[in-house]
Amino acid sequence: MDRQKSICAFTNCNIIDGKFEGDLIEEGVILVENLDGVGRIKALGSRDEVSIPEHCKTVDLKGKYVLPGLINAHVHLFGDGNPFAPGDVKRTPDENMEYMKSSLGKYLVKETMKKNAMASLQAGVTTFRSVGDPFYYDIEVRDEMKDSSEVGPTMLCAGPMMCITGGHGYKLVSEASDSPWEGRKQVRLRVYNGTDLIKIASTGGVTDSRKIGEAGRVQMTYDEIAAICDEAHRAGLLVASHCQSTRGLKEALRAGVDTIEHGASMDDEIVRLFKHNPRSLRGYSALVPTFAVAVYVSEISTEYTKLDDVQLTNGRIIRDEMTEGFKTAVKEGIKVGLGTDAGMPFVTHYGTWRELYLQVKYGEISNAQAIGFATKSNAEILGIDREVGTLEAGKFADFIVLEGNPLENLNYFEKPSIVVKQGNIIDNTRDYIIPDVEKFVKDI
Repeated sequence: MDRQKSICAFTNCNIIDGKFEGDLIEEGVILVENLDGVGRIKALGSRDEVSIPEHCKTVDLKGKYVLPGLINAHVHLFGDGNPFAPGDVKRTPDENMEYMKSSLGKYLVKETMKKNAMASLQAGVTTFRSVGDPFYYDIEVRDEMKDSSEVGPTMLCAGPMMCITGGHGYKLVSEASDSPWEGRKQVRLRVYNGTDLIKIASTGGVTDSRKIGEAGRVQMTYDEIAAICDEAHRAGLLVASHCQSTRGLKEALRAGVDTIEHGASMDDEIVRLFKHNPRSLRGYSALVPTFAVAVYVSEISTEYTKLDDVQLTNGRIIRDEMTEGFKTAVKEGIKVGLGTDAGMPFVTHYGTWRELYLQVKYGEISNAQAIGFATKSNAEILGIDREVGTLEAGKFADFIVLEGNPLENLNYFEKPSIVVKQGNIIDNTRDYIIPDVEKFVKDI
């Protein structure tokens, strides 16, 4: 069978390659070679450095700014972030599980997941990591979208999160295990079902907390976490841990967790373990903070978040702890990424760009640092940096085109002019904006 090959030149652009090793490339050209619908960067540089083949298709970007597609390292596909969705029915956890298992429930959840995946892509997120969704539906959606004629984002999926009985996310996005060997069995099930990583909840969380301080309370034992990590690492999978206290960080890192999700304040031992972790898969661990969910929970009225006073207090504690831990991580040179917790109330899949703004605002970093965390650093943390994360010859042609310079103003991310996924220009004209959410988050 003859393979379909084509070349497209994106011209007259300002290129931010994501490596941040040199100056912006002005009057730039990106040459994309597309083979059977999958495009890789063949060459890039200034117009004097890149030779454009005769008769190839050209796209004049008219001075716009090009940079790597964003990567969101922490999403939940089952929710769209809209707490005001019509027709919501109050169910017990058991009733909710039975509903999602039903034919209708499964269909509706998967359709929501597909819509959220495309909303992410059209907003400039070319890759994301799903870290806890019910019944392996995210795996099914990943595979169905991969086989579809419509180009979708790259999806790394964890399937259902692992927790203790009654722990964080129990009977929503988590399945319980209560011993080291049960943990190993659960990992083996996830490997069998095709997950890309393992996600655990080693501490409590805000949304299901019932006492002040419960959000960060350590729930899994060291032996349970260590067994899960060992089994996952045997299969070559990274382990991500929901973790929201200093004690929780220490326990998880000692046991070999590869990424800490959310985070908390750090002592010297925690800093050392992040930078050199002999039990982790790669010899180090990374931090994936999620400012959006922590900030929105803390600052939007409980009339709309539906949290009680205990959960609000816990949310504010977690926000402050996470902020302190983030600042320490940046200062100490710990590998830092970026996630949003998309799917949680008020955290939309199209709003990943706001997380960069919140990192700058609360973490006191530069626009360039936030962009780096959302591209190059996230790719390294997820283990996909050979393919994406920076604009370099040989990597996938995953990039976004913005009207202005995001190094000067992050608001240019809000609506990309063009999104390119593996060399394919994505139709980003569909509007997934949720006005009821926007009026609350736009000024935070």
